[in-house]
Amino acid sequence: MVLPKHRPVLLGIFAAILCAMISVTAVQARELDGTTSTNPIVLRAFKDNGTWQGQCWTWMKKVIEDATGKSVGFDYREGYFEAGAFEVSLAQAKPGDVIQLADDAWTAPDADYPGLHTAIIYEVVSPGLFKVIDSNANYDEMVTTRIYDPVAAAKRFSNISVHIYRFNDADRPPADGKTPAPNTIRTPLAVGDVATVNTPGECLNFRTAPGSSLLACLPHRTTVKVTSVPVTIEGLRWVQVNVNGKVGWMAADFLEKSPVQGSGVGNTRPAQPFRVFIPLIGADR
Repeated sequence: MVLPKHRPVLLGIFAAILCAMISVTAVQARELDGTTSTNPIVLRAFKDNGTWQGQCWTWMKKVIEDATGKSVGFDYREGYFEAGAFEVSLAQAKPGDVIQLADDAWTAPDADYPGLHTAIIYEVVSPGLFKVIDSNANYDEMVTTRIYDPVAAAKRFSNISVHIYRFNDADRPPADGKTPAPNTIRTPLAVGDVATVNTPGECLNFRTAPGSSLLACLPHRTTVKVTSVPVTIEGLRWVQVNVNGKVGWMAADFLEKSPVQGSGVGNTRPAQPFRVFIPLIGADR
């Protein structure tokens, strides 16, 4: 059968449109499945893309160790600091940072509840929206890539907060920034010293025991009285303190010996009974 003169032209146009659609789809797939990032954490993570790697947390730890030589600890919060990471806000997040969704009141190694998840950023789509690579996102223990809104994911649960951790020491902010770095050369703390919380714009966890249950989160410049010598547990220095008659433990590197020693303790802003997610998250050890 001889086709009308216009039929080959229409078929050609249809074929061109179909090819263009396939090309666009392929480009989109490449954009999501690949990366142009030069960050070593991202590059190491992509070596596992499309493979079985188990749980998100254990896979992330392996990626970090392979890429940086640093070993993330076992706690879903303190473990990052043990590896030398520091926290940044959602607005500051960039490729190579790790997103951790967790219940701040239960970050111990035995933590197990809905909403607990770990992902690695490989591209920022917009503030708070990221392209991530993670394991077990679909409960199949496979490493995949996807568009991820961690705040929206956290809002599905009443107890989940969002934290962003960075392992690049070159980006560590100064001690007077929003997320102060641990200052290991401060005046050593001794029993009987009065100290102040040094976490500008943020609060410091006050726990029943090192790395244990959270009692409160004490605001910047809160005064405390030291009741024990610092002890080091899994790379972190802890000290027992007394706040208005309540005894607990805090990260020693975020306490600063007060130049004026006295009996007034805990007379600043009231402690926050628990930590909730806010857009700008700083040091909350």
